[in-house]
Amino acid sequence: MIKILFKIFFSTFILILFIDFFFGQLIILKLDRYFSSTEFYERLIRINHPYYHHTLKPNIEYKKARGFEGNYTLCTDNHGFKTRCNNRLREKNFDYAFIGDSFVEVSLDYDDTFVGIFEKEKKLSVANLGVVSYSTSIYLSKVKFLLENNFKFKNLVVVVDVSDLYDDNTFYILNPDFSVTQKNAKKKNLKIREFLRENFPLTNYYFYVIKRIKRLNQEISSVHSDKPIFLDKNILKASWTYQKKDYIPGYLDPISKTKSEMLENMNKLYELLNKNNIKLSVVVYPWPQQLEYDDVNSEHVKMWEKFCINKCENFVNLFPFFFDEKNKTSYLDVYKKYYNWNDTHFNKLANKVIANKLIYTLK
Repeated sequence: MIKILFKIFFSTFILILFIDFFFGQLIILKLDRYFSSTEFYERLIRINHPYYHHTLKPNIEYKKARGFEGNYTLCTDNHGFKTRCNNRLREKNFDYAFIGDSFVEVSLDYDDTFVGIFEKEKKLSVANLGVVSYSTSIYLSKVKFLLENNFKFKNLVVVVDVSDLYDDNTFYILNPDFSVTQKNAKKKNLKIREFLRENFPLTNYYFYVIKRIKRLNQEISSVHSDKPIFLDKNILKASWTYQKKDYIPGYLDPISKTKSEMLENMNKLYELLNKNNIKLSVVVYPWPQQLEYDDVNSEHVKMWEKFCINKCENFVNLFPFFFDEKNKTSYLDVYKKYYNWNDTHFNKLANKVIANKLIYTLK
């Protein structure tokens, strides 16, 4: 009896894998509207890119994306750039392009993001190239790829995040051909995982559901406290600017080595832009940890301000604004006003502040 049950189970499993391998992508596509109302959609819209590691899927309308202030709608155009939902078919020519990580993608409706506000106010064509977990390696790789594929920008604004150093240090490798791959790929079995994700999408969905149920069962209700509680990883990512150490546990390489590599990436990006008559601007801003433990003349600021000499059309330093606010009140008051609780990202009000600064500065 046990052997018979095992054979039935095994045969069913093989049949499901067969259907998944040959018809899984088609089934996923047909169920796109259903998935777009579930959290699993994040797995479908954040896709691998063969040259610059990862990006957003083109032509998406994700109406229930999870944000810090409730759900928001995430739409991308035909190029995979975040945009307004009624502006999804666009040419390849733009006045401005913004690139950065999650602080540029922003978990808000497009019109509430600083890029969206900037675009609406300036009445210019704007491309938001930002995606979660980008860093200087990907900024260079993605812009190079786009320029070689006939995209045109008059201005590129690189919004350099404090966490970019951690990501370049621990995750990404910029290859000689300017493509980006992940460090320790063999150890992490990335190729196997990517193969399974691409070729067995329904199985990928089942595993996601199982993992999600397990996580929900293990989650503890959020602790109420007078101060924000940050993830250990976020604290680690921000620490390099104020710890003043060249080696920090949790980083793979010395901080000085990664800083040199980042500057080299950005110098190559500047040369590429200069060759194509594109103006470069750089924006820097503080995480909550910088406001609490660092000072207005942070290593992050000094590093990019020095880089910008004779290279940048504009260097937009947002540290003074937030530190002035802190000096008027307190760190905690500024945090509550401009950031999402228990997180490092800016809220709607901060996006308005940043947009106004950029509208005034970027001519």
